[in-house]
Amino acid sequence: MRVSTSLINHSNTNSILKKQTDMFNTSQQLGTGKRVLTPSDDPVASTLAFNAKNKLANIEQYGKNIDYAEKSLQISESTLDTIHNRLQRARQLMIQANNDTLGDDGRKTIGLEMREITYQLEKLVNTKDEQGNYIFSGSKVDTAPFAKQTDGSYEYQGDAKERDVQISDSVRTPLNMTGKEIFEDIDSALFAESPITSYPSDSNTSTGDIAATGSQAFLNGNQIGDYEIEITNDAVTPPEIIVTGPTGSVIDLSAPAAGTANTLEALASYLNSGADASTGNLALALPVSPPAPADQAPVTGDSFTLRVNNEKQDMLTGMQRLAETLEGFTGAEKDADMLASSLNDLDSWLNSVEVARTEHGTRRNSIDAIGGNNDNVELYLKEQVSNLEDLDYAEALGQFILEQTALQASQQTFSKTATMSLFNYIS
Repeated sequence: MRVSTSLINHSNTNSILKKQTDMFNTSQQLGTGKRVLTPSDDPVASTLAFNAKNKLANIEQYGKNIDYAEKSLQISESTLDTIHNRLQRARQLMIQANNDTLGDDGRKTIGLEMREITYQLEKLVNTKDEQGNYIFSGSKVDTAPFAKQTDGSYEYQGDAKERDVQISDSVRTPLNMTGKEIFEDIDSALFAESPITSYPSDSNTSTGDIAATGSQAFLNGNQIGDYEIEITNDAVTPPEIIVTGPTGSVIDLSAPAAGTANTLEALASYLNSGADASTGNLALALPVSPPAPADQAPVTGDSFTLRVNNEKQDMLTGMQRLAETLEGFTGAEKDADMLASSLNDLDSWLNSVEVARTEHGTRRNSIDAIGGNNDNVELYLKEQVSNLEDLDYAEALGQFILEQTALQASQQTFSKTATMSLFNYIS
């Protein structure tokens, strides 16, 4: 077969270019330490490494989420510890206040400290994290969980939804418990003893008392406490009354029928209509004459304190009630009863906070366990990527030397053949 000069040149040029390309690719591998530089180098290994890298990116984000969750739970735990300490101090004070040797002035002094502790607790339950989010507001992180109302009561403004973050492919962890479940929905010792209690004034002309049966609906914080009831007209049945609520405001029980008289039946209806659409079956009545003896039937000017308790109560409202009782302590039966039940209520608040602390600790342990598993998976994936992509330097250096030798041989051969011509042999 006859081979033309142009074919020889073309073939040698292509051979040299290919060897240069091979040597360049090997040098790139040596420079980067990677065997697979493009998907075409090894399609299967490239795909497997790509999937592994995606999982590694997810694990990196999970790590950031875990760090945030850890910090959030640490802030919550620290805050709960401080709240627990403040409640312990309040319990010590109430033990002192229940001591019969302590005078009224001593109880009023304790009431001032209880008021200060209540203020401190208000600030603590409205704690923010390092990002400025309220930690006990549920998902409403921009809203203070507890707000003091103009009437002095406290209202929970957050929601019952716990925030959570993804910490692995299959696990989401809640960050914080809500203020509602820790500080609001707490069993009331007062309600357990008596949902409704009546205390007649010592200055009453009559000896009768308000009879209460059943229990009221679930009420707002500002509806819980002592209702001051005064008989304004005993000439009618039922007697007309005027009612001052727990926050010190007179309650108009005539609505929606304007102009109708305020009566105990109207007060019972008011207390049977709950804030959460619940209904109660409370019934209130005064003894009337006849059939009751004349000295039992209340007359105009007689007054009563009706203590209304919720099945659940919030910690701040309970603390406020204790402070008010101590500050205005008179030695009356209603004040003594409030102090007597205070230790049980404080125990309920302390228990609720302790349960929350335990729950936070359990969540942190769970996060640590998931984080440890993520670390193991990350190590395995990095090994897989290394096995798929990383270069065997010994093998690559040997390959580079062979390619360099082949390139040099091709270049030398081409330089010899390129100068060959028939005219060199014609004389």
